[in-house]
Amino acid sequence: MRLHPVILAGGRGERFWPLSRRARPKQLLPLLSDRPMLADTLARLQGAASPRDTFVITARDLAGAVRDAVPEIPHHHIVGEPVGKNTAPAVALAAWWLRDAGGDAVVAVLPSDHRVEPPERFRDELIRAGETALERGAIVTFGIPPTRPETGYGYIEVGAPTAPGSPFSTVAAFREKPDLATASRYASDGRHLWNAGMFLFPPRVMLEEIGAHAPEIAALLPALPARLAEDEAALARYYQSAPSVSIDVAVMERSARALVARAGFAWDDLGSWVALDGAEATGRANVTRGRTILLDSEGVVAFADGGLVAAVGARDLVIVHTPDATLVCAKDRVQEVRALVARLKAEPGGDAFL
Repeated sequence: MRLHPVILAGGRGERFWPLSRRARPKQLLPLLSDRPMLADTLARLQGAASPRDTFVITARDLAGAVRDAVPEIPHHHIVGEPVGKNTAPAVALAAWWLRDAGGDAVVAVLPSDHRVEPPERFRDELIRAGETALERGAIVTFGIPPTRPETGYGYIEVGAPTAPGSPFSTVAAFREKPDLATASRYASDGRHLWNAGMFLFPPRVMLEEIGAHAPEIAALLPALPARLAEDEAALARYYQSAPSVSIDVAVMERSARALVARAGFAWDDLGSWVALDGAEATGRANVTRGRTILLDSEGVVAFADGGLVAAVGARDLVIVHTPDATLVCAKDRVQEVRALVARLKAEPGGDAFL
């Protein structure tokens, strides 16, 4: 098996404002280490796949910054979308360009900005999932055993195992983000897993499923360049015509070839500043980056991008300082940072802070 990772890196990460900006969104931020999260994602693949076989699909205006973040990846393997159309057009594009990569080729579609630990366990399970996808002609996705009743994630309802004791099962259903009562039931019933948004498949298997379930996307693919090179005019025509739809809705919810692997690694999509608690802190500990001084403070996430963040007697706050903007937010309201960004977009001169 030869693994071809396709890293999706087009998001804007508005919930990590003011550190996340249009020109430097979440995947380009050093949230979990001293390097961008995209570089962390690439490093996690070392030993499972070569950077020469790795591709990144991002926004066109971010392509230069992405190349700087992961210089190991060939420049022509970094594709800039002229407009974001969710994940299905991007996955279809990758499958089309890799359709002649060989009988041992497996595509691994991966998010660019998630926490996955430990990397060794992840690599082992990624390889095993790829081999299973190749052997069975399947699309394998990872399901994460839930650790809390999370309402911000989609879920996968697990069907029958492919063999006794196997970590692979059929998919009974994909479930949309639930309300709290439903999420609590999902978290405790043992039959529902978090949908991690990772997919492994032989390219032609995905193309067959796109043809069957998303023919409006399949019809656009033959007009793309035959070789993997960024043809801006062809990409523009493709994305102008492609529907905006996720691969989950376009294919996975309808495919009979989907399998789910119960993950043994820890995972979190780091959807907000508070998620750093789960990555780094326990109990009432503080999470800090940059120069900070916290006195008599508990449960604080403090991030200094230059300058100093200092607090006395702070409780359950997110404090993020950048050269031109500072955020102070109650931890139980971090999801409202997106609303704050929307307010900035509407404010005269607000674009200067985005």
